[in-house]
Amino acid sequence: MSRRRFGLGFVRAAAGISVFASLPACAASLNPLPVLPTRGNPEPEHSIQWLHRAADGRVTLLLPRQEMGQGIAAGLCRIVAAELGVPPQQIAVRLPDTDAIQPVRATVGSDSIKDFAQPVARAAALLREHLAAGGRSAKLVDRGQPVVLRSQVPGVLAALRDHDPALQAIVSGGPLYAGDIRLPGMLHGLVLAPDMALPAMLPEGVKLASLGDGRRGLLAERAAALHGVSLAPSEKPAAIPTLDIDALQSQGRLEHRLLRDAIAEAGPWSLDRRYDIPFAAHAGIETRSAVAQWHAGGSTRLEVWTGSQDMFFVRGSLARHFGLSTEAVKVHACRIGGGFGARTIVRAELEAALLSQAAGKPVKVQWRRLQEFTEGFHRPPSSHRIRARLDAAGRITDWWHGFASGHVIFTSAAMPRWMQAVTSFVADPGVARGALPPYDFARRRVEFSDVRLPIDTGPWRGLGAGPNGYAIEAMMDELARLAGQDAVAFRLAHLGPEQARLAACLRRAAELAGPPPTFPGSGRGVACGIYKDHAYAAVIADMVVDRASGAARVLQVVCAHDCGPLVDADQVRAQIEGNLHWGLGTVLLEALPIEAGRVAAYTFADYPIPTIDVMPTIHIALLEPPEAKPGGAGETAMVGLAAFANGIAAATGRPLTQLPYRPA
Repeated sequence: MSRRRFGLGFVRAAAGISVFASLPACAASLNPLPVLPTRGNPEPEHSIQWLHRAADGRVTLLLPRQEMGQGIAAGLCRIVAAELGVPPQQIAVRLPDTDAIQPVRATVGSDSIKDFAQPVARAAALLREHLAAGGRSAKLVDRGQPVVLRSQVPGVLAALRDHDPALQAIVSGGPLYAGDIRLPGMLHGLVLAPDMALPAMLPEGVKLASLGDGRRGLLAERAAALHGVSLAPSEKPAAIPTLDIDALQSQGRLEHRLLRDAIAEAGPWSLDRRYDIPFAAHAGIETRSAVAQWHAGGSTRLEVWTGSQDMFFVRGSLARHFGLSTEAVKVHACRIGGGFGARTIVRAELEAALLSQAAGKPVKVQWRRLQEFTEGFHRPPSSHRIRARLDAAGRITDWWHGFASGHVIFTSAAMPRWMQAVTSFVADPGVARGALPPYDFARRRVEFSDVRLPIDTGPWRGLGAGPNGYAIEAMMDELARLAGQDAVAFRLAHLGPEQARLAACLRRAAELAGPPPTFPGSGRGVACGIYKDHAYAAVIADMVVDRASGAARVLQVVCAHDCGPLVDADQVRAQIEGNLHWGLGTVLLEALPIEAGRVAAYTFADYPIPTIDVMPTIHIALLEPPEAKPGGAGETAMVGLAAFANGIAAATGRPLTQLPYRPA
């Protein structure tokens, strides 16, 4: 694309966005631009709202991040406790509603500690100084005055005993999740997908509701009555075209270039390899659920309870759909039983609101596992081609990486086709994440294409970092073997001084792993990477492949991880373990089955995920370099999926170029 064409396209797109965004929210039918998520860091005056002090002296933290098992509630609670000088058990933590705090950005990208720890600490420190000065009111004002943060003193947070503010409710089955909400007169609802056949005879107690635009829903007083309704599709769409990097490259359709170095065209490539990754599901344990209730009085108001990674996006989306002001929609945040990017798009919430509007009563929608697979959005497949040249010393001189993927940020699950066409000249940042190799090559070129697919794709754990990291690190292991070098030493030789923290992780992981196994059928895989330029991880996995069956299992896995200073080391270890467990599932099991252009998974029997027994003890080293700033820990260790794949390749003597692994 020429610079002139790019510039004209950008101006036209910007003008269009400005026009659409200027339209009033009530003119929903005239404003086709989707609601945009909240962006930007929290303002100091907003963080003051997160802390409340009651008359009895008890302090409540209104959590500005969504808790979905990552432990951010415990982490921020400990920071407040450290600043106030009290045990964490004395701090009440609750998820707020959209009326209680100013909008904050979605809980995504492992940014909660990195971007919210200091604002929370400052608000708590201001409260501490306010109380020390004899203040009795809960009203605080941040005038930008200097304040000492006790939580940043080494050892203070570590001295506080770990505390999960929701543990008692979790153990006792208390109401934490949207599925736990019970309202007087509440009905249970189910919205039929457009291609779902209506049963010839509805089960007893189930009534049909018309939702407009040809949509149909079912209502019942008891959730069990809906279980007898079949969700079998009535027709099958056309087959999905296969993503083929080679075909797209030959057609000149890799429109986005991330690195532009001129690659030497003369001479053969030392290694030319293709890697393919399939669709994958979020597979959160809790299925999507929401409760909606309409109130009439003066003006129509809508109230919703949901587990969302962005309750303000839910509020804006519902207001736009129903032609309401955002003040007329109140969203209560509930704990999430596993997000992984799945709870970023408004679906169950809209269904509950439509059914509640039709019924005139509060309605709960609880998706079935089948709906999670067939009506949710998924990680897109991707297809990669990497070519590299080695010089006589075994050093990489030229690196070309071309790949194609379905959309991630510019998701088809929320963005209409026309908007994807308008933004087609802009690289989808979710697809691009993790595609830039951290290594110091003489010449590098990375280019890709984002393709709209018939099956909805969108945000998924780490966005493109997992698939892109797998392709890069699988190639690095193969190049190391081709050069006759140790995989760790080969990577270290290609890391410049600006990547000293990643090099430190590699060295520590190698030290922790010890000598590689040498018995028949065993192999060692190495992988390392940087997540969002602020967290580093290196993983070494020793694998064994049974010669008779071809089954692969893990002998040992070690991880060295650096996300800067830690608020709670146990939380970080838990995140690392979760990522490595997920990575093993990606390599051994996970591929969303597609038949005749449709998702064909209905239960976990159709889409198995790894159980705890397949993972051995994980050895973790946490690095905290002096003067490092806090970084996100959540998704950095996902680079470990490449270590598992590389271990299998080393054990079998064959490159693993398609995931998941299938015995020969």
